[in-house]
Amino acid sequence: MFTVGLTGGIGSGKSTVADCFTALGVPVIDTDVIARELTAPARGTPPDARPAGGLGAAPGGAALNAIRATFGEAVMQADGTLDRAALRRRIFADHAARHQLEAILHPRIRQVVGQTLATLTAPYALIVIPLLVQRQDHPQGAGRGCKADKSATTTHRPEGERLAAYPLRVETSGYQDVLNRVLVVDCPEEAQIARVMARNGLTHAEIKAILAAQAGRAERLAVADDIIVNTASLEALRAEVAALHQRYLALAAAPSP
Repeated sequence: MFTVGLTGGIGSGKSTVADCFTALGVPVIDTDVIARELTAPARGTPPDARPAGGLGAAPGGAALNAIRATFGEAVMQADGTLDRAALRRRIFADHAARHQLEAILHPRIRQVVGQTLATLTAPYALIVIPLLVQRQDHPQGAGRGCKADKSATTTHRPEGERLAAYPLRVETSGYQDVLNRVLVVDCPEEAQIARVMARNGLTHAEIKAILAAQAGRAERLAVADDIIVNTASLEALRAEVAALHQRYLALAAAPSP
């Protein structure tokens, strides 16, 4: 199946873009949704997925015991549920703790993604992977020849270039053999901070810590096949997604080289 990986920094608008694809009938697999289900109470909770198309149901609590054993009672609530705020503070203050959590969650998430893809028959699927791109030690690392243009809201990597020619450095290892294309949602950092403060109620310092732990804008843009600069209206965004949808349908239908 032809697959598109959707990524972007916190507050960039990934969920809104994914909702636009869902409205067009595209199956959407959200790795954040899978992660929340893996860390839900073992007794199970209703999936926190988009009403019109969230896919990738995971066993409730499948990762909870491992998280508890690794991080202790400090990240647990009195009722045995995960204290997500405490865990978030821990992993963004301690790189080693963050890597421990990734080692617990990412293989399980990747397994659910693979199982879900195997059940789909649509022309293509969208996989939302917020942490697709690693931080680079050298921001000027090799890219794919696709840069954001402030005069345009959507840009594309030049036709004829193959994904395989530009191996992805990914945090959730194992997606290189799954993704045919990478779509990056981009916006200025000031907009990210304002959106997250309004949406989640996090402090400026907490958001800056999250941004510092994630790949930077340049690092994401360097591996993008397609870029949406999410600074316009919702109507404009829907139009961009509709155009990309037609593009992906055509690419999915094209014979494999």
